[in-house]
Amino acid sequence: MIKILQLSAIIIVTACASTFTSAAATTSPTIDTSINTEIEKPQLSLVERMKAITPVNYKKWSIRGGCINSSRIKRIKFLDDRTALLSLVGKKKAVLRLASNCPGIKRHGFSHASDGQRICTRYSRFSVLGGSYACKVASIDPYLELEDPPELKEFE
Repeated sequence: MIKILQLSAIIIVTACASTFTSAAATTSPTIDTSINTEIEKPQLSLVERMKAITPVNYKKWSIRGGCINSSRIKRIKFLDDRTALLSLVGKKKAVLRLASNCPGIKRHGFSHASDGQRICTRYSRFSVLGGSYACKVASIDPYLELEDPPELKEFE
């Protein structure tokens, strides 16, 4: 039964192919001048784009040992009750994350308590103004904006 099905499939394919070739032979070829001849550039997959990312040098942001010098910080803006964006000298930015939610820190403002001229993870604290709640700094990381990768050069 299987062999009969295979033979009938082969016959149908050859019949369709002969019909197609005879139809193609009777029609004259036409040239379509409306086709856009621009070659599409290959799209990089997300995985390929991730592999192209090089490790970040924290020293370029003056982040050493989880600490950043307070004199390098121009502005601190809290984005929510746990995350702040630090504007640094030299048009660089860093992300400061608190260890836990600090309710009202974005809305009411904050004060900073530190053991010196640096903001450090695990040691520095931010307090909500008008409240008694203090939150510990969990991490300070460079803020990177994503860019499109450079165009691939074609080699002949």
